[in-house]
Amino acid sequence: MSTLAISNYLKDHAHQITEEWLNERVKEPGSFYSNQASPDVEKLLRKQHQHTIQLLISSFDQNDFDFREKLDEWAQTVAKSRVEHRIAIHEVIKFLGKTRTLFWEYMKQYIDQTNEDVCKHLVSEWSEMLNSGFELMIVKFSEYYHEFNEKRLTEHQALIKLLEIPLIKICDKISVLPVIGVINSERGLSLLNDIPMKCSENMVESLIIDLSGVIEIEEVVAFQLTQLVQVLNLMGIESFISGIRPEVARKAISFGEEFHAISKISSVQEVIGKKNNQM
Repeated sequence: MSTLAISNYLKDHAHQITEEWLNERVKEPGSFYSNQASPDVEKLLRKQHQHTIQLLISSFDQNDFDFREKLDEWAQTVAKSRVEHRIAIHEVIKFLGKTRTLFWEYMKQYIDQTNEDVCKHLVSEWSEMLNSGFELMIVKFSEYYHEFNEKRLTEHQALIKLLEIPLIKICDKISVLPVIGVINSERGLSLLNDIPMKCSENMVESLIIDLSGVIEIEEVVAFQLTQLVQVLNLMGIESFISGIRPEVARKAISFGEEFHAISKISSVQEVIGKKNNQM
């Protein structure tokens, strides 16, 4: 009995291990690992589980560099897939644990089926190889899962940021910036950082900052809006504020003189009318 022999036995039974693993799934509505998952998901799970089994078998080889190289490829592939499918990390690790159990059961089958005497030291060595391989897999998978998930969250936040600061073109060279909800200092800073660039890209000459959808505004934000208007003025872009609600206006009384110096208008038509009169 040798490590090579049990490695070959596991290779010969790799397909069976995967099929048993798939058959252990139960009905879990909405779960990636449900036995009612789509054929495409099942095909993906089968392919990746085969990859997992081959990686585990390679952990029995003496070439540690080869195993770690395969480990990195496996971890990237599986982690990226699970993040894309929004699978919680604890669920992935739970099903990896089921793979470990099945793998060990097939190792015991091999030991039971062989007529040779089993050296306890050799079995202990195999157990150590299996556990060590799994620990490395979980750690490396978790590292890549975190990396890909952070990247996805960053991209998601960037998309939200883009969507929540839209510039709406109402006529030639005139755009409206509708601001909705509560404006805190973080959101005010986003306006200050992003709007000048958007105005430049869209060749805006007049910008109407519509606050009719704003229900609350902090004093520090009023300062940031003032800075935004000053930056736009330096760029040659005329700025106006419109639609200030009564409750916001009452609070704005205490804001600085520079905020009150910003041009206020009652409607978008007022700006369009001014532009037409200038022509």
